[in-house]
Amino acid sequence: MAWIRKTTLAVGAMAMAVGGLAATATPAAAVGGCPSGKLCLYEYTNYSTLALTSTSTKACFILSAYPYTIFDIGSYVNNLSVNAAIWEIGDNFRWELAGTIGPGKFSSNAGSGFGQNGAVCMGGLNPNEYFG
Repeated sequence: MAWIRKTTLAVGAMAMAVGGLAATATPAAAVGGCPSGKLCLYEYTNYSTLALTSTSTKACFILSAYPYTIFDIGSYVNNLSVNAAIWEIGDNFRWELAGTIGPGKFSSNAGSGFGQNGAVCMGGLNPNEYFG
């Protein structure tokens, strides 16, 4: 009977020790090196060549305009609390929605030509209205 009590105590102590280690483990590194509360757009895949960061939740940026000079998005991380809408110029020279990056979403490979010569808008803004 005493060995059962000792075994139970030993197993309980081990479980508490493992639980304590899990509770004090360091948090995972930010995806792509993008800090919390920011949108990060990279020119190339695998989070290479950071081209634009924004903390704004209601703004539009033309991606190919100085100082960004990003012609398409190779990878992205959205650590904002709002969607980031990616727009491209359509055949009729009006902005057309190419895709939406939801809060907490990321991709190390956005695909070929995503947001090519486009814009990114947060907070439900439309570049057709924002840029006139």
